[in-house]
Amino acid sequence: MSDLQTKLGGGLNLLQDSLQQGKQKLQTVQEVSQFKKLIQEHAEKRAELLLHLGEVAYQKIRTGKLESPELGQFFLKIAELDQRIFQAQKALEQLNKKEHAWGCSNCGSQITANDKFCGSCGQRQEQLASGIESMETIVCSTCEEQVPSQASFCACCGSRLAV
Repeated sequence: MSDLQTKLGGGLNLLQDSLQQGKQKLQTVQEVSQFKKLIQEHAEKRAELLLHLGEVAYQKIRTGKLESPELGQFFLKIAELDQRIFQAQKALEQLNKKEHAWGCSNCGSQITANDKFCGSCGQRQEQLASGIESMETIVCSTCEEQVPSQASFCACCGSRLAV
């Protein structure tokens, strides 16, 4: 009987040791996971701060408050991308205007913003066709975009317009 007790006791000891090692491994994995989460959170905050720093520096370069040849190269690349984004947004806006339909003031038939005459009754639709096309514009010296003449800043690049 004592042999059986010895074997059972030894088996229980081995089981307890295995459980203890498993608990330690689990605790280590949990600590590693917490540190990884902490690193990720700090890295995200750092990325946000760097983005904000870049935006502030970009704004200062655009307004002439900061001059740096090295940063100037980045500014030129960003300004080019800003211009492309602006042009794409303008094209999208034009497409949306074309698709947006109104009713003719005379007969109620559907017309678009670009229609000068109603397709059903022939009524002239000047009030919808007029607008930006008749607006006086100037050219931005930075990005060469057409800007309304009364504007103080370019809608594309944000540069102050010469008066």
